Amino acid sequence: MSSSVCGSSSREDAVLMGERPDLISSLPDDILKNIMSMISFKEAIQITTLSTSWRGLVSPHRVTVECNIVRSDALESKRKLKPIIESFLGSRESFRSLKLYPDLCDRDFAVCTRGAHGELHLDFSGHKELVPCTFGMVLDHSSCAGPRFSSVRNLHLRSVSHLVGNLVGDLFSSCRILETLKLEKCRGLENLDIKSNSFLKNLEIADCPNIATITISAENLKSFSYKGALPIIQLINIPHLVDVALNLGDGLGNKSFDCEEVLSLLSSVKDVEILTVSGWLIEVLCSAGVIFSALDFKFSKLKEFRCVCSKISSKTRDSLACFLNTTTSLEELFVKIDPKSRTVECPLSNQYWHEPHLWKDYATVKSNARWLKDLKTAKIVGFTGESDELLLVDLLLHTGINLKEMTVFPSAQSDDCASWRVGRVPCSHLKYIKVKYVLISCPEIDACFVLTEANNYG
Repeated sequence: MSSSVCGSSSREDAVLMGERPDLISSLPDDILKNIMSMISFKEAIQITTLSTSWRGLVSPHRVTVECNIVRSDALESKRKLKPIIESFLGSRESFRSLKLYPDLCDRDFAVCTRGAHGELHLDFSGHKELVPCTFGMVLDHSSCAGPRFSSVRNLHLRSVSHLVGNLVGDLFSSCRILETLKLEKCRGLENLDIKSNSFLKNLEIADCPNIATITISAENLKSFSYKGALPIIQLINIPHLVDVALNLGDGLGNKSFDCEEVLSLLSSVKDVEILTVSGWLIEVLCSAGVIFSALDFKFSKLKEFRCVCSKISSKTRDSLACFLNTTTSLEELFVKIDPKSRTVECPLSNQYWHEPHLWKDYATVKSNARWLKDLKTAKIVGFTGESDELLLVDLLLHTGINLKEMTVFPSAQSDDCASWRVGRVPCSHLKYIKVKYVLISCPEIDACFVLTEANNYG
């Protein structure tokens, strides 16, 4: 009774002090586990990070593997680990985590976590190789399926090494209704070949520094995201692809630039509606002699285009204008200026000829740019107000004849956190603007830009 009164008193004190009492965390563990079973893995991790009372619900169970995984070969590792994961997936608990330890070792080798809605996360980052062995991995749904893997819809693989590549291949082939696959931080992985059935819809590959070739055949794939250095990417029989992101922030890696390979990749994604690319890729293509308006394909279905650049130079601006000539139905354009992203210069041996207006004076570039009749929104993030950035803004205002909104967001180094809408207003009309504005002049054009705070427009 006294404990009840004490608990009631503490809640009343919390209310009096203006704090909201945490009533959920005081529920019985069975109810908390039921709640945990209905949320995603990401949400569960966020909750356990913020609340110590929830953390114990997902504390991993320790399992000792009866062999030294580190010193075993790949087939032996597969033979030892596969029954453990099968048993783990056969458990009735909706949210569970295992830590696998090699025999006579105090450091875990892998962490297996199963979340709600068919999520399975396998993290092999516990084993760090000083010099990772290179390997290839084939993920093929055409092989035999294991019954215990049939419920997995979302598979997240982290730090896969050559020791468990065969195990991962078997796991993938047994996930017959897999819809989402993510691979990240797989050091040593050089070649990846994915052959999927009709269920796989989302694929993400990130931060695999040794990867050289990626081959994907997945007829119903809708979203593909890649982050890292530029590899050879072959997309085979993927007619329903909608969203592609090529975040090539690590540049070329250790390979040389091949125009034909890149153009083949761009051709295979020409029918997507959303495209993200690193700005250096377009700039190097132009420097190497690519004439975008003369290519035998266009991005006729592209609705949203995102470009990430380390800075906006005259070459960046002109090559972007050149690329936009192929986007006949573009509605939204986002340009992010990130000084931390990689700058790649086109090798002198690859520099050839390019469109006549490229790298010329701005007036010529502007006169050769095509109208973007469907463009409704343009945003530039990381805006500093430098001359070439202003000319890019002017170019978009010129070509976007039906543009409804042009917004710039200052760089992270700026003290100004507000977003600004941009327009060209005759100086004689400035007195009619009733909201706060900033006036910026650009010496290369006979106009001034008026920046008004975006939140004034509701």
